Amino acid sequence: MRLNIYHTNDIHADFSFLSRVRAYLSDHREKSDLYFDSGDFLDLKNVLVQADRGRSALELLALCRPEAMAVGNNEIDLGSADLERLAQLPMLCANICRNDGTPVPGLKSHVILERCGKRFLVIGLAPYYGAGMIADKYNLFFEMGNLRTIDPVPAVTQILNENQGKYDFSILLSHSGHLVDRELAKRLPPMDLWLGGHSHTVVAEAGYSQSGKGEYLGRVALDIDEGNIRILDSAQIELPARRSPSFDARLKEAQAMADAILSQELPILRELDFDPFRESALTNFICDCLHREFGGDLALMHNGIALGPLRRPVSRKSLIELLPSKLNPTIYTLPGEKLLEAIRRSLDDAHIHQSGQGSGFRGTVLGCLGFSSNVTLHRDPFAVEIDGKPLDPRKDYTIVTDDYLQRGSGYPSLAVPDEEAKFDKRFIRDLVEEYLMNEAVFRAGEVKRER
Repeated sequence: MRLNIYHTNDIHADFSFLSRVRAYLSDHREKSDLYFDSGDFLDLKNVLVQADRGRSALELLALCRPEAMAVGNNEIDLGSADLERLAQLPMLCANICRNDGTPVPGLKSHVILERCGKRFLVIGLAPYYGAGMIADKYNLFFEMGNLRTIDPVPAVTQILNENQGKYDFSILLSHSGHLVDRELAKRLPPMDLWLGGHSHTVVAEAGYSQSGKGEYLGRVALDIDEGNIRILDSAQIELPARRSPSFDARLKEAQAMADAILSQELPILRELDFDPFRESALTNFICDCLHREFGGDLALMHNGIALGPLRRPVSRKSLIELLPSKLNPTIYTLPGEKLLEAIRRSLDDAHIHQSGQGSGFRGTVLGCLGFSSNVTLHRDPFAVEIDGKPLDPRKDYTIVTDDYLQRGSGYPSLAVPDEEAKFDKRFIRDLVEEYLMNEAVFRAGEVKRER
């Protein structure tokens, strides 16, 4: 007997793709077939996810009838209270808890499903190890939402030991990344099938499947007889353009609800112009918000964080669309010589036209750097002043920026380890919203940085 296991990962709230998944499964899925998602289905860049903190989005996923989904880092971004509220939906995670070590109420670590007379043990994993098997990689950010992940090796091993003799085939929904999964496989008891996510890799192997970034529908075919279960093949299906009309109708209703919640107009003192490749009023404003809120010697920001100017009417919806990146205010200390190196790169036209791809970034281009109003930049001859004094290459400066630049994305000399930085739990767009009526910051934003 043949049984198909269908699989998605890292959809990141791409509901157009999910509509095609629904249409394909409606046409091809047999009654005994299984469908799983390996996490990062949600994404706070999406207004529908923002509007009701993921509930409507997961109701749309439920139309595809998944047996279970793993908890990815984008689900964790919602925080403990929202994850608890959503846990009644088919979410699995064996290695997550609240900051005090207590479990997230209602969230299961595993489930056993029966198909074709066989029992399938399914376990979910959230990211814990970073590239190179760096332990505890993500918890600085997760803990801001009262959540943390733990080492998956003892957690999964315990589940396998406790369920010996209770299952015939084991499946791991691992939102850990392909390279980390390969290392975990050396440390864990054997699993029959890994369905991966997080690294956006496209892999179709006998015991491992990962389907990019919401690009393909994975399918693993099993042959089941009375004695055993055998993997026949693994494939990544490029979905046809056909969408599901019933799914799209429900999506339209959900989007109308989200618009009603998030489109209420917010007061704003003035509109702000924008250009990703030169000094602009919007980036100046963002930097002055950061400097006023957190202090430090200066604030700086990559222009690519915005997708356009700030125009009326302004709403939470328009701010999400304008500043879609999920990036947090970040404070740390850096030598002046590294600041100067980054600022010099910012004057390189070829450099600032790069795509800007990096963790948490949802923009389209890197852009030049903007600064708080206490910074003066001279292009020719090149010079930088802070509070009227030349930037000293030998001095350490406390800077306020975001975690994109803190990781060295786009501007490598700005990188410092996570443990040397402090992070605020808000996103940059949340801070912008708080300062929309702050006259002092708007006035500071009008001060020209480049002379």
